[in-house]
Amino acid sequence: MRSSTYKILAWVGVIVCLGFAFYAIEAQSRYSKNFPETVVNFKADNVMGGKTDYASEKGTATLIVLTASWCPSCRAELPSLMQFHKEFGPKGLKILMIDEDDSKKVARKFKKSMGIPWTMMHWNYDALMALGNTGVIPVSFVVDKDDTVQHIDVGTINELKVRQELKRLLGR
Repeated sequence: MRSSTYKILAWVGVIVCLGFAFYAIEAQSRYSKNFPETVVNFKADNVMGGKTDYASEKGTATLIVLTASWCPSCRAELPSLMQFHKEFGPKGLKILMIDEDDSKKVARKFKKSMGIPWTMMHWNYDALMALGNTGVIPVSFVVDKDDTVQHIDVGTINELKVRQELKRLLGR
């Protein structure tokens, strides 16, 4: 009797895992339809004060990250982003974070409390339309020096794929 119960539970587990995998693939394809092939310049408020734009913030490679203080996945990927900043920043990587919190004050507090060293813009419709109005966070874009999107992650950043792309763009 126990053996058949374990088999049923195993099959239920397999079906649940397949369901999650299907959902993830479907979500990726649904959201990817809106993504741009190139990033056009956009302007937004810097959460620390003043205005800035993509053109003045980009690097040899740019990692654009859509985030928010209330998003657990966004917070979870911060150590990876910090590592990218440390490892690839000297080679020309710029990280540009676009915060989707309701207020700049909340975004500024998030930036300070997490010790985020790169530029954080406060979202606006210009920025979101330039990036395809994803409708989900976090989303990360690896962009080359010519503003061509090389890689996109919907959901928590895929550290291995982003690292490979950054190595390709910035050299080992």
